[in-house]
Amino acid sequence: FRVGWNVDEKDWPLMPALPSYGYGRERKGPRFCSLIHGQNLKDVVITGHNGSINGQGEVWWLKHRRRMLKNTRPPLVQLMWSKDIVITNITLRNSPFWHFHPYDCTNVTVSDVTILAPISGAPNTDGIDPDSCEDVLIENCYISVGDDAIAIKSGWDQYGIAYGRPSSNILIRNVTVRSLVSAGISIGSEMSGGVANVTVKNVRIWDSRRGVRIKTAIGRGGYIRNISYSNITFDNVRAAIVIKVDYNEHADDGYDRNAFPDITGISFKKIHGWGVRVPVRAHGSNYIPIKDITFQDMSVGISYKKKHIFQCSYIEGRVIGSVFPKPCENLDVYDEQGQLLKSGAVLNSTEVDYDI
Repeated sequence: FRVGWNVDEKDWPLMPALPSYGYGRERKGPRFCSLIHGQNLKDVVITGHNGSINGQGEVWWLKHRRRMLKNTRPPLVQLMWSKDIVITNITLRNSPFWHFHPYDCTNVTVSDVTILAPISGAPNTDGIDPDSCEDVLIENCYISVGDDAIAIKSGWDQYGIAYGRPSSNILIRNVTVRSLVSAGISIGSEMSGGVANVTVKNVRIWDSRRGVRIKTAIGRGGYIRNISYSNITFDNVRAAIVIKVDYNEHADDGYDRNAFPDITGISFKKIHGWGVRVPVRAHGSNYIPIKDITFQDMSVGISYKKKHIFQCSYIEGRVIGSVFPKPCENLDVYDEQGQLLKSGAVLNSTEVDYDI
């Protein structure tokens, strides 16, 4: 079905800012209610023989770009403090903001769902954003949108730290995603409640600016731990793997300058692709080092000849077996049997291609 969206602010219900954000996300104060909204629910099913829910977001995008809105735009579907949720066999399209936003929910399944928005000119139209959620399955989906296809979150700066609800036990498998202006699958940048135990496997990311990305910053606090990527294929992606610790967008100036995120236990296995400009850009900092990172069985065809095509700094970890292109020098190298072949050198800076 289609909804005639009347973008007259006085006609739209307003809701308080999310407690783990302390802010409307785009504007201070309240936020517009989503089209499909629920709180404190159990056993929710949204399905429909691949029917379509069309948010007709164009007018919202235009007003947002012109800064005509006083409040944060509405998601298409938002469920809060709920459990046992199934979204299946539908198409979500053209949301004013994020398409599906489960917030502090448990046992969420998204299966056989298509999510579509223009690949440019549709700002912040993320596909699926599990936010402070536990036990999430996303499978057999196709997502092509104007921002991150999938973004795992858990609150923003001091508000997310105080709320203290992590996202954990998340499985993403058998999906095809596209994001020309952002990333296929992201963690963060709002991850102040923590993100742990995420498995991403059997994923194709095509025609995207970035493939898989972890993004955070000083002030976030929290942690990103035990994240596993396997059998990932990149097709025409500018930067395949990105870890960024200077994503300095903050809710307000009250964030803790000593809240340093912890990034530990990130593994990449069976990573392949072609038409990739930069296979890896993993830059920690002296305040936020990237610890215990693993690359194994990786072969990515590159489209851009540059000296430091495998970019990294302030990281420690290992390479196991065959990895192409040549990885950065500060990683230990092991053979397939686990025998150490070379210890990593100390390397805390490298040439950076900022145009990715």
